[in-house]
Amino acid sequence: MAKVEAHGIRGNYSRCTRNWLTGRTQRVVIHDETSDPALVTSGVPQGSVLGPLLFIIYINDLDVGIISKINKFTHDTNLIHRIFTERDRLTIQSGLNHQLE
Repeated sequence: MAKVEAHGIRGNYSRCTRNWLTGRTQRVVIHDETSDPALVTSGVPQGSVLGPLLFIIYINDLDVGIISKINKFTHDTNLIHRIFTERDRLTIQSGLNHQLE
């Protein structure tokens, strides 16, 4: 929610979004068997209107610290960079490690 609020979505809108995303559960049904409900701790409900907007907000800063070209499209992200040397590989890996911190 910090990224959402950093984009100026605050107050009632932020509270409403937070309430919509928290406390959700899911279960699996296979034939006649149904699992116990499990708490959903990430993602947004599929088919929602807010889902694509929240996804764009979440990945908007994905390329910070990355020197390679990044293509972001719907749910797919591609990193594009030519690797000729070990140093090239290490440079790319360093940028990716930065994203994971």
